[in-house]
Amino acid sequence: MKQVLKLTKAFIWEHKATYLVWVLLLGTQSLTLYLYDQTQVILGDTLLFSCLIIFSYTLVAFNRWQKKLRQLQLLQTNFSHELLPSSTSQVEILYQQIAEELEQKLVAELEHSRLKKQEMLEDFGIWLHQVKTPVSALDLLIQAQGNDPKMRAELFKVNEYLQLMLNYLRQQLDNSDLVFEQVALDKVIKEVLKKYALFFAQKGLRAEFIDLDTTTVTTDKKWLIFILEQLIFNAIKYTNTGTITFIFNGDHLAIKDTGIGIQSQDIPRVFEKGFTGYNGRQDQRASGLGLYLSQKVALKLGCKLELTSKVGQGTTVKIYFPKHYK
Repeated sequence: MKQVLKLTKAFIWEHKATYLVWVLLLGTQSLTLYLYDQTQVILGDTLLFSCLIIFSYTLVAFNRWQKKLRQLQLLQTNFSHELLPSSTSQVEILYQQIAEELEQKLVAELEHSRLKKQEMLEDFGIWLHQVKTPVSALDLLIQAQGNDPKMRAELFKVNEYLQLMLNYLRQQLDNSDLVFEQVALDKVIKEVLKKYALFFAQKGLRAEFIDLDTTTVTTDKKWLIFILEQLIFNAIKYTNTGTITFIFNGDHLAIKDTGIGIQSQDIPRVFEKGFTGYNGRQDQRASGLGLYLSQKVALKLGCKLELTSKVGQGTTVKIYFPKHYK
């Protein structure tokens, strides 16, 4: 009811000139009849017919006005030429032409911006691939000069950061090369752990598996490996001693470490782009992209990441898979 009254007031105010002219004409007519000493019956009939005419006009005009208002409200959320209300005046025709021209300019600007962004990201991708060449050469030199474990560890980190940026670029370019298949979790996790065996040995860390022997999930193996790499690398980086445990609990995979933990005020923001938190500020090389990209990829796979942590006790990250994701 309040909405109807609000619309009625808006309609009358918008057509106030029409109603003002009607009142003036009605007043003039009534005064004329009165001055010519016409009967009250004639005066009353005149007023009645005039009110009927203006009431009929109001019903028709209000219905058209309300329909046009609804169309304009739809245009606010989804601009389309088909939704444009029919023009009833030259002014409205000009307004519609201006709106269509602005839309065309906006579409052209957005397309130009998209192409420029894509070109920049592709150029950056080429640069990253070129950087990988000297990194590979350094790897060969380290092997030739005694295969120093510390140098290999640092070079491995450089390579991982480059790979992280490449995956970031793939996400920005909206590549949708997803291939869903049945994946054995224990095999995939062990495949990722082999990459980080050197770090486990350096820190004396252990890996434990609980309820993973026969667990399979339907997902994209390549992108699941990417998520696991980020989560396991973070666990290794912030765990000095102890164990990294992998548990499948019926509806999710949990990766639990015994590291330094994350401060409570940082936990709600760990999946934000570029957020590094207290631990990241201590480690100047943190990019703030690992968990952000992991969550973004997880959502594309129909999964979801959740993180809990306590300072001094460790961190647990859970991956919920599509079958169980709510």
